[in-house]
Amino acid sequence: MKTRIILWAVLATLFSFVSCDNDENYQDKNILGKPEVTVANVKESSAVVTWKSVDNANVYVYRINNGDEQTTENNTIQLTGLDTEKTYTIDVKAQKSGSLYFEDSEFSQASFTTTSHVVVYRIATFADDWDTWYYEYNDNGTVKRVYRLYDGQLDREWVFAYSGSSVSVTGKDTYTMTLNDKGYVATFITGQDTYAYTYNDNGNMIKVEKNGNIYSNAVIENGNIIKWSKFTDGVEQFKVQTYSEVPNVGNTHCIYSERAGISHWLVETGLFGNASAYCHKTSGWDYSSVAAAYSFEYDQNGCIKKEIKDYAGSIENFSYTYYAE
Repeated sequence: MKTRIILWAVLATLFSFVSCDNDENYQDKNILGKPEVTVANVKESSAVVTWKSVDNANVYVYRINNGDEQTTENNTIQLTGLDTEKTYTIDVKAQKSGSLYFEDSEFSQASFTTTSHVVVYRIATFADDWDTWYYEYNDNGTVKRVYRLYDGQLDREWVFAYSGSSVSVTGKDTYTMTLNDKGYVATFITGQDTYAYTYNDNGNMIKVEKNGNIYSNAVIENGNIIKWSKFTDGVEQFKVQTYSEVPNVGNTHCIYSERAGISHWLVETGLFGNASAYCHKTSGWDYSSVAAAYSFEYDQNGCIKKEIKDYAGSIENFSYTYYAE
């Protein structure tokens, strides 16, 4: 009898040890939650798929249009090489690899359709009545070099070097920039000043801070910069713009916050967000009775090739050429 009691005690101890060591207080079967899948940034040949992390999952299984299953430990995937104007479905499920106590979740599904081919225009040259700036780009579309000629000779240049989210600019001036997750400048350092920029979901700049203080605000309506501000003796004053119904096909930054700490030639690189969606008609300070009036000439693609600014009879001209991709 004593031997039997001892045997039962040993078995109970072993069972307790094995159970506590492996089941981690879970039930015999636990079904993982389904991922919540969203698709964003859909373009003609790419899309970004994201989902919320699922408790206890350490890997996710996904498939495109019921194709082969693939796995990832991340909760974001970048789809590339997609066909233009095609509908895709993506299925994602959660999994705990190597577990005896967790079963895969059911698949979650999301659908999206890639866009048609959209021609992207980049500034090739920007000129005012005095100077012309020339732009060169890397294969991925980021600006590589900007330079200026005087009497046909190189006068000034700026070279852009990229390292992750950091950009350094050397040449006539030296700048240091960091980019946000959409590739727009988040911080810009020039001399002793640091500028920080906030953008809306459509990539329009809506706020500028200088050395930690608000320096300018911008109001966006229908993709247009309706007004941007400066501060004078603590009073916020706005420059107000009106717009035509002519699209700004070339995404030219004719209107931008002049308190952003950057020159016009640098804004035209596209690093500081999207330009207004339409061509402007007038621009003037809210405290002034006089506003500048604008007219435009367009190239064969509908891009602005010449901007004529008329401020109380004083005329300024700006011109643009483009690369088409």
